[in-house]
Amino acid sequence: MTSRRSAMTSTPTRRRPRARALVALTAAVLALALAGCSADGSGGADEAGEPAGAGMSRDEAMGGDAGGAADVAQEEPAAAPADRLVAQTGDVTVSAEDPRAAAREVVALVDRHGGRVDDRFERTGSGGDDRGEAVLTVRVPTAAVTAFMDDLADVGTVEQLDLRGEDVTVAARDLDARLAAAELSVDRMTDLLGRATAHDDVIAAERALTDRQESLERLRSEREQLADRVALSTLRVAVHPAAEGRAAQERASSPGTFLDGLRTGWDAFLAVGGTVLVVLGVLLPWLVAGVLVTAAVVAVRRGLRTRRPQPDL
Repeated sequence: MTSRRSAMTSTPTRRRPRARALVALTAAVLALALAGCSADGSGGADEAGEPAGAGMSRDEAMGGDAGGAADVAQEEPAAAPADRLVAQTGDVTVSAEDPRAAAREVVALVDRHGGRVDDRFERTGSGGDDRGEAVLTVRVPTAAVTAFMDDLADVGTVEQLDLRGEDVTVAARDLDARLAAAELSVDRMTDLLGRATAHDDVIAAERALTDRQESLERLRSEREQLADRVALSTLRVAVHPAAEGRAAQERASSPGTFLDGLRTGWDAFLAVGGTVLVVLGVLLPWLVAGVLVTAAVVAVRRGLRTRRPQPDL
């Protein structure tokens, strides 16, 4: 009886570890089956083996709460690199028979090419060799400078041309970046002012917003001026009488015969005589005053000598 009971007691004890191993094996098989099903579905990984959401943008992963700069970057695609920006200036010297008439033709050329005249100086000649001159500061579209120079040759002889270019690409990009930052700052301050409730906070926000708006307008003005320098070239056009005209006038004024030479000499003598008479007229009052003073001094000295007593011999 005792041996039968011990055998009955040892049999369940041996079967219990086997049952546990069978249960663990069944659970492992079920887990592998579930994992395979989830891999075939649309669960944690996609077909490429990446986790779900790996293709989402940074704004979507953060819940779409990105800042205003990120929104602007999504709405507007990145612009292509800007071309080289050059501000062109130059000096042009033109000779013409009539400088003032040539200046009017230059103004007409500038209008024809879509430019403008910023400064204009004209001087009328006094006659003879002096036929006047003209100096103009004009703004011509940069793309039309070559055509303008070609047409300027019809006005007169282009004696000198000096064109200079200044690369302002870096300055333009710097201004653009500062403008974007200033606009973003103004928008943020405007939003802050709209959410301010306390009186002190409203005053401080308004003051800060005013300062930032002034800075923004100043940057916009600088950018517009830079754009104007790039779009319109600045040219200084100086017009003077032609050398051939001056030589012809000199030849016409030079004496050709004996009588012409005599007449020229007489005119020169009269000119010199008139100059001498003018000088004498200026000096005459001083000469008269000097003579009177000298005569008075001599008279006084003679009077003192006659009053002085003579010594007895």
